[in-house]
Amino acid sequence: MKSKRFAMVAWFVLAFTVLVVLWGAFVRVTGSGAGCGNHWPLCNGEVVPRVAQVETLVEFSHRLTSGLSMLFVLGLMIWGFRLYGRGDPIRRGLVGAGVFIIMEALIGAGLVLFGLTADNDSRARAISMALHLVNTFLLMASLAYVAWLASGRPAPRFRGQGLAGAGWWLGLIGVIFLGMSGAITALGDTLFPAESLTQGLQQDFGEGVHILLRLRIWHPFIAVGIALYVIFLASQLKRARPGNAVSRLARLVITLVIVELVAGAINVALLAPVWMQLVHLFLACSVWISFFLLGLAAFAAPQTEDATFRIPAGAQVS
Repeated sequence: MKSKRFAMVAWFVLAFTVLVVLWGAFVRVTGSGAGCGNHWPLCNGEVVPRVAQVETLVEFSHRLTSGLSMLFVLGLMIWGFRLYGRGDPIRRGLVGAGVFIIMEALIGAGLVLFGLTADNDSRARAISMALHLVNTFLLMASLAYVAWLASGRPAPRFRGQGLAGAGWWLGLIGVIFLGMSGAITALGDTLFPAESLTQGLQQDFGEGVHILLRLRIWHPFIAVGIALYVIFLASQLKRARPGNAVSRLARLVITLVIVELVAGAINVALLAPVWMQLVHLFLACSVWISFFLLGLAAFAAPQTEDATFRIPAGAQVS
């Protein structure tokens, strides 16, 4: 059996993971994080909660989809280890996905058990949210790596890539840092909503304001700076590493970054409504995944563009 089916499932698991991330953000912005109380993995001390409060239903549904995501990732990991032999780079990606999905569960459990949900505005919660975002990005990168290679793409060679490789790694760190800044900013928008743009500016620049509001000031500047760098690097990789895949991904990255900047401005102007925060986060995930895949394509080992699907170890070809 060829790996085409495995690749399709891997892409599906990645897409499902993004949906779970968006639903988790919905839990935060609606203040439903404490819908199951300080209980985990139980919900208000019950396996299936009987109290039909909206917050409880939202939080419990997020736990169900998160659990399903873990089963998908672990199932993909078991399947991949049976298909691909020892030393195959796909195995490394699967191990990474397995580790990060477990970390997702542990971080989520910690947020609940330590009461870092709902109206908690402590620094510990801000730090936890930022770390949660980092782990989520690494999980999505691992799944994208697996799906990309299983689709027949050659494994990348990160060593010896010179300034292009160093620039890409720096870009990844920048996007992660931007994501952390965005997570903290979104938390501030949730906990300290403003009724008008003027009031929001007064909150941000007033004396003795909360640390979350103080950090929120810098996010737009960080976003513009990193966005310009990513656009520049994508255009340079397109020129330096010609190829259909690199060209398509470079254009996609540049387009998504521009749309993300516009969405960020709209989010500020509209005072961060729930739907716009979700759109903003979806675009952030899309930028991260596409920029990561751009590096995989740019630093791939030489191979024809129409590469066939990878054949798992031991498989027979009719």
